[in-house]
Amino acid sequence: MNIFNMISKFFDTKKYRKNPVPQNLSAEQFTAINIGAINSEQIEYFCDSLSTGSSVTDIKDNLSSYYGIEDRETALETLEWLFISGHRVYFDLIKGALSDRETQIDRSGLDEDDIARMQEYISNLRESFGNLISYDFIKLKQMAELYRQSIDAWDMGRLVLVTRCCFDAGYISDEEAWRYIFNARSLSQKVYTSWEEFASGYVIGRAMCLGNTMSLTDIIGIVQGLLQDDASPWIQCKFK
Repeated sequence: MNIFNMISKFFDTKKYRKNPVPQNLSAEQFTAINIGAINSEQIEYFCDSLSTGSSVTDIKDNLSSYYGIEDRETALETLEWLFISGHRVYFDLIKGALSDRETQIDRSGLDEDDIARMQEYISNLRESFGNLISYDFIKLKQMAELYRQSIDAWDMGRLVLVTRCCFDAGYISDEEAWRYIFNARSLSQKVYTSWEEFASGYVIGRAMCLGNTMSLTDIIGIVQGLLQDDASPWIQCKFK
């Protein structure tokens, strides 16, 4: 991409993109789709349809690069993993030690890769702690609050994103896609009471997995917009 195309793309960027073909989603469908709104805004997907609005080639490339999804079998494996366990199983193991509620992490049943991954996640959260406090994602300004947190939002947001991509790629049907998306909505509504709580869970999960990078600040900016902008899908629909 040359510099002129890059500049053009920058100025063409729009927040909360809508499908030009009216989708007539129900209120429940619209809320469910926007469990994945943080991800949608990050990569400029439609916020009001099952289809993402991206090209099949780009979607397949991203699914392969970021999630190892190459076909229907790997798509279903990944979707089930996100719904059943995801990264929240690691957070639940380490948050006690991070908040000083527990003296050590239960390592039973974990292999060397799991242990190394948890050590990385602990380091990431400690490095991100200042940002999480300054933007009020940790309200009490102390690590002990992590014990009361959940990062289900991080897994459920990605579940909606990957589901929509798998649908556009032709790996799953629309019926299967909506089932996963509604499952993400139902689980999120069991864990959180508002978009604000959901956003905190997502950002903490993002910080745990990917650390205190510049992109974390970008994600926080997206979250702030979703919580405040009049045009935001989160403002336009109730969490519950």
